[in-house]
Amino acid sequence: MEDPDSTDQLPLLSSSKPDTAQIIELPKSANARESEIDKARRSKKKPRRSLWYALYFPQLQDLPESRQAKALNELAGEVQHVSATVSFHPQALICEIRSSLKYFGGLEAVHNKLKPQLIARLHQQELPEHFLYAASPTVTGSLLLARYGHNALVYQQDNLRSALGQLPIDVLRLDKEQNRRLYNMGVRCLRDIWRLPADGLRNRFGSDFVKELNKALGKAPEPTRNYIPPPAFSTSYELPYGLENLHRLLPVADEMLAQLCEFLRRRDLSTSHLRIFLQHEKRGGTEIDMALRQASRSRQHLIMLLETHFGKLTIPAPVIAVKLDVKKFDAFMSHSDSLLAEDRPNPQHDNHGSLDQFTEQLQARLGDHYLKCIDSVAEHCPEYASQQLDYGESISASRCNKANREEKGVTPIPRPLWLLQDPQRLALRNGRLYHRKPVSLVSGPERIETFWWSGTDVRRDYYVAREANGSRLWVYRERSGDRNWYLHGYFA
Repeated sequence: MEDPDSTDQLPLLSSSKPDTAQIIELPKSANARESEIDKARRSKKKPRRSLWYALYFPQLQDLPESRQAKALNELAGEVQHVSATVSFHPQALICEIRSSLKYFGGLEAVHNKLKPQLIARLHQQELPEHFLYAASPTVTGSLLLARYGHNALVYQQDNLRSALGQLPIDVLRLDKEQNRRLYNMGVRCLRDIWRLPADGLRNRFGSDFVKELNKALGKAPEPTRNYIPPPAFSTSYELPYGLENLHRLLPVADEMLAQLCEFLRRRDLSTSHLRIFLQHEKRGGTEIDMALRQASRSRQHLIMLLETHFGKLTIPAPVIAVKLDVKKFDAFMSHSDSLLAEDRPNPQHDNHGSLDQFTEQLQARLGDHYLKCIDSVAEHCPEYASQQLDYGESISASRCNKANREEKGVTPIPRPLWLLQDPQRLALRNGRLYHRKPVSLVSGPERIETFWWSGTDVRRDYYVAREANGSRLWVYRERSGDRNWYLHGYFA
């Protein structure tokens, strides 16, 4: 028997030679092409229609608009737990729920999850603890069904027309004239409207009326204003053992502030009010309020302020946990540099930021009620044209006064830097005023008359005077009585 391995083998074709064989693809038959098209159509999934879940609160109708908005915002915070798309409507919230049905186990499970939370919110707001709901493939359709009050659930688009057709025309919230005209036309429910020609309805009731009906049936787009929850930040850290030295807490606080600054940067925000809570063992806690004159998201700035607060704080017991909360968020205001070198601020002269940081540190070291500011008041009489405010109050007051002046386009008249508490009488000799030495009037008069309604009339003519050494004075002359002259203040 021959060894198979010893027999002559046919030589293999070299891979370097081109393959001369050709494969010719024959045209497919018409039946084959049709079968492939049908297969592709069957494999292509149809996009699922949205399912909108409407929550209607009729008790909000008689409330002012501001309270309605406040109530809906709080209720929307609860609805957001079951849907990421929540929109606002008159006395109602509507959310897309189709994508959440599988997760929660059906619409009934979603409703059972929301009901106790919404009732608790209504109870907190001292409102009647009930609401109506409905679901349909359109936003407007869900809202109309919820207003009707039968808690209808319509899952399929094909069933929407018949379900909406049974509703009375009251769910459309038309005015009295439109209701009267529809009633005279024999229209009692929505299906009676659909029997009428669209052009005639548009001419009689306007295009918005027809558009609203088309939205309910899914024949027109429905743009919505989605609810955006307000930002919130809170973080805490439990220490492995109690610490009595607050400076040893700085690395922990620095890490928490780093998380906060990253949170603010991602949302293009800043903060002007923080709260640090120190939990003690077997005792209550110590709270630190950090109010900033200018909103910031600088990690170095915030840790510097916190270190100043720690330096003056005495704790009753060791700290076992630290919590950080943000009390107020602000929009981040960036500062861009000018392309021209001559317009760029000089760091040696631009000390606005350093001044704010200095006052913040001073407030942290001394306390909230030890740092005072002077702010202007809308009063003509100079004695009452300023007020003393705490550091935190002066920020909002000064901004408000500045905005009012800018809005009215009023240019403030220069006022002296130093105002005397009791005006000093000046001598008048041979027609010249004397304040130790003769003074000359530079500008004026500025006439001020006020408090006539209280019986203590203030009637004065104010002038800017100049001494021989160049210093400027603010003087006035009484326009009643002896018409004496007085010194009321010094300019810088």
